Amino acid sequence: MKKVKGLYVHVPFCERKCGYCSFYSVMKNNSSVSEWLEALEHEAERYSKDGRISLSTIYIGGGTPTVLSLSEWERLNEIIRRNFDTSSVIEATSEANPNSLTSEHISFLKDNDFTRISLGVQSMDDSELKILGRIHNSETAENAMRLVKSSGLNLSCDLIFGIPSQTLRTWNKSLRRVMEYASHISCYQLTLEPEVPMYPRYGKDDLNNAGYKFYRYAQYMLPRNGFEQYEISNFAPPGHECRHNLAYWNHSDVIALGASAVSYIDGVRYANPRTLEEYISGVEAAKEELTPRESAVELAVLSLRTKWGVSRANLLPEIEEAILKMPPDLFMITPERIALTQRGMRLGNSIWCELIGL
Repeated sequence: MKKVKGLYVHVPFCERKCGYCSFYSVMKNNSSVSEWLEALEHEAERYSKDGRISLSTIYIGGGTPTVLSLSEWERLNEIIRRNFDTSSVIEATSEANPNSLTSEHISFLKDNDFTRISLGVQSMDDSELKILGRIHNSETAENAMRLVKSSGLNLSCDLIFGIPSQTLRTWNKSLRRVMEYASHISCYQLTLEPEVPMYPRYGKDDLNNAGYKFYRYAQYMLPRNGFEQYEISNFAPPGHECRHNLAYWNHSDVIALGASAVSYIDGVRYANPRTLEEYISGVEAAKEELTPRESAVELAVLSLRTKWGVSRANLLPEIEEAILKMPPDLFMITPERIALTQRGMRLGNSIWCELIGL
């Protein structure tokens, strides 16, 4: 029986599109969910035709998985369990929106061996949530966090920094409120693609420089409260790292189901059709076979995102040479490994550009 690190399922439905979001999603209606589940079942069956594949992690993302009804969740769960061997799963996560997460969702997830909920809090300041176009407010977010924590499930929370009008005072408030409930915090820089609703008003702003002080503050404050930075955007106490995402950063095999989902298996990337209509109609995934050099460059870039860095034994000579020419305060270098320092993580994008361009 073949074993892969993880299974990702993209739920492409939302209650409403947020102003900054460029991930693929559509508004939910019951008929499209039914067609999506049928297409998802067909895709899963293609992977199980030669025997069920054993999984280590499961991650249900989106979109907003919690816009699915319990009966839709039951069918989704049945598709996964019937086509994959989940007996060795050590972590199973569902993303959730504070506005749509219910106690019934949480009970269902617990009863079906899910271990984590990743909650899109984004901010604990109501004016910032309004700018982002979020449906929920800070009170709804706090109630959702309290509900998850009381259930015993692990809680991960997403926060966004670099929001127009955000201050260090409001950022500090968001971090501290979330720390009361979460065992994992992801901090993301606000970036705006041209197609998102916020772009016409804020897309020309210098958001990258505006976000620098907030990221640096998170690097200062979170570790002092037990949240170690183990990846560019992610902080957690030891033992609470997201194992599913570590599979991506370690360049491990991950099967991804659903419209716009991308799998990586045995050095080959499979990109599913981007739209729900194409996915339902059966358009095949685009296949890209990585060369050994492309795979080595990706491994270096992805591994360097983490606190463990990359093994020097796996580095191409030209990548190691380029790293050794960069300012030494960006890296921690031992005879066995190279990892980024805190300053290196703050300048990660510039480092990736240098390495990918080799």
